[in-house]
Amino acid sequence: MFIAKIILTLTSASTQSVEFVPMHTSLTFNDPVQAVYDGTTDKFLYVVEKNGVVRRVSTQKNEVNQPVFLDIRDKCTVSHSEEGLLSMVFHPEYETTPELFVWYTAANPRRCVLSRFTADKETNTANAKSEKILLEVNQPWGNHNGGTVLFGPDGYIYLGIGDGGASNDPHKNGQNKKTLLGSIIRIDPKAQENSTQHTSDQPLSSHSTDSLAYSIPEDNPFATDDSARGELWATGLRNPWRMSFDRETGKLWVGDVGQNKWEEIDVVEKGKNYGWNIREGTHQFMGNETQENTTPPVFEYGRRMGGSITGGYVYRGKQIPHLVGKYIYADYLSRRTWALTTQSKEVESATSVKIAKATPLSISSFSETPDGELLVCGFETPYARTGKIFTLVQEHGETRK
Repeated sequence: MFIAKIILTLTSASTQSVEFVPMHTSLTFNDPVQAVYDGTTDKFLYVVEKNGVVRRVSTQKNEVNQPVFLDIRDKCTVSHSEEGLLSMVFHPEYETTPELFVWYTAANPRRCVLSRFTADKETNTANAKSEKILLEVNQPWGNHNGGTVLFGPDGYIYLGIGDGGASNDPHKNGQNKKTLLGSIIRIDPKAQENSTQHTSDQPLSSHSTDSLAYSIPEDNPFATDDSARGELWATGLRNPWRMSFDRETGKLWVGDVGQNKWEEIDVVEKGKNYGWNIREGTHQFMGNETQENTTPPVFEYGRRMGGSITGGYVYRGKQIPHLVGKYIYADYLSRRTWALTTQSKEVESATSVKIAKATPLSISSFSETPDGELLVCGFETPYARTGKIFTLVQEHGETRK
């Protein structure tokens, strides 16, 4: 039986709080769901808009221009509130390899697409016609598309994929290793020779990689398992919405949106099963029997505190010293923001403290600047269409080292 020994404590606001300061005086964006840097400069930020546009914007406070960097509106379908252009990441060697990778939804059939595009450094734009599709994952419904694509410290792509949608995971994708739905995958974007794209509803043995437009790392947990997809890194996720690597420890932190009672935070490790839909958080789900070999979340919270987690980052900046080493996350619906402290002992313990007296927006995504400071993007109210970018700073201009 699965037994979770977890002490979970969620307290009121910290005596030291943070404020949200608009990055720009006047700029607003259309459905901003992510903001990222290209790794070459901190003077420009790339804002991902859900409708299929990425804008390259100066970080100067008085900036008024928002030029288009990439436009894939003709490829991207947004027929559900959780669909659209959901995530983008730059190649870790963008200065010499001007490539970017995006995760978006498309139609006919309904699917999610992982693609690579090439940028022109002289024009500071990405060519939409340069698209190379790496992976397509068929989606039964419009919700639960996951959403974050990023590079790990090992140079491989990690991608969080939802369970396929509807509610309660009716197809039990979270516990099915023959699909990529409900998982975190890990791939090498370097393509095999004579390769083509591959869809998740075509089970593929990792021994047969000739049809892949990418490579499966040999040390993936199921790379030699004929009963599983070789791309899988971890399973049992419902809808991983935003994940990040701690730049100091290399741990992968994931905010997994719950069904109707519990939101959870996971530290995802190789080959682990995080329990969905056997359980929601640490709790038995819909009468399903608990089982061994599932990994509990490091933290969970219930509907009194919110209803849709937005995963964040372990803070490693210098401007807010009391947050260093804590995991910063938020809830999209309740507009609360917290800092999580975890300790590894015989009995796991986690304490979460509210860090803002007021969060001025529903946070759709956190971002990390090149020097480890945190940004957020989001909306004045949940499901609004217009949003802004904010910087997290120590409250009331307290002295910062």
